[in-house]
Amino acid sequence: MRPRLIRPLLLLSLAALLLPACAALQGDGAAQGGPETSAWQEFLADVLLEAGRVNLAVEGYEKALAARPGDASLRVKKGRALLRLNQVETALAEFRAAQAASPELAAAYRGAGEASLRLGRKPDAREAFERAVALAPDNWRGRGFLGVLLMNTGQAEQARDQFLAALALPQVQARDFAGRGDLLNNLGLAQVLAGNTEAALAAFRLAVEQSRDPERSANNLGLLLVRLGRPAEALNAFRAAGNDARALNNLGYALYLQGKATRAQALFEKALDLSPAYYETAGENLKRAVQAAPEPAVGGQAPAAPAASAAGIGANGLVAPRLSLDRQSGTALRFGPASLLDNSAPAR
Repeated sequence: MRPRLIRPLLLLSLAALLLPACAALQGDGAAQGGPETSAWQEFLADVLLEAGRVNLAVEGYEKALAARPGDASLRVKKGRALLRLNQVETALAEFRAAQAASPELAAAYRGAGEASLRLGRKPDAREAFERAVALAPDNWRGRGFLGVLLMNTGQAEQARDQFLAALALPQVQARDFAGRGDLLNNLGLAQVLAGNTEAALAAFRLAVEQSRDPERSANNLGLLLVRLGRPAEALNAFRAAGNDARALNNLGYALYLQGKATRAQALFEKALDLSPAYYETAGENLKRAVQAAPEPAVGGQAPAAPAASAAGIGANGLVAPRLSLDRQSGTALRFGPASLLDNSAPAR
């Protein structure tokens, strides 16, 4: 068993053992008021949340709050669980209550920023993220969320500064830090939008080297190299995102969208030669390249400029789906979205 799988399996086992106790406590109205019981309910809720039992976790946090209604950190935990259930307005109310109880708690503002962003309230989100960063300048998630928001509102240079500040933090520089690849990918996107192509290439290359799942950053690197007229380097970048057949298809696809149908055709043919049972996309791309059709190859049209997507931040800050050029269908070929990892650290 790989070491990274041990913790989730232990949590699931622990959750299974604790569920009867949790049910017993929830059914005992007299037991809800004591501080010791409240702490136990919080612990159970933490375990259940980690195990994916989000509804039960919310119930546990509510039981714990019955004895500690002014506990801001506990309200933040409940708010984060509600975000995972897509109960965004209710989650925002919890984060606001946490702010009222503890005006210096950065996690309360960060949570409010995430909820506001999902509700489309970008000015409120920016205000909340800026407050979170001011309260906890050494928190990489706060800077990361603010950077994504700035990038999505056309402020690439300010976004770049937030990503650089996050990457400079000691915890982010630690060897086993899981989120560095995402921050580097986001930095690369900000550099592209700011017109700093060489800096963007460097950021994407580091992201490929240091990410646990480099597909998105490798595709972004390949796309940028194609735009810079460096197809050989782009092919090597696409290889880091998958096998040789996929890399050839992706490079052919990008060249086709530049109007280079003959070169694209040769690449599609090589992809199919390497893998005769290759994805249907490669065959469709080849057909259109041979016909020199004016419409774009399977996968959609390339936009005039790269785009970052707020979809990179999900209900719990989860990473958005990776860009997979050989599986696009009617979707714009573009740089993969900015995103952050699971935002489940203790409140601070």
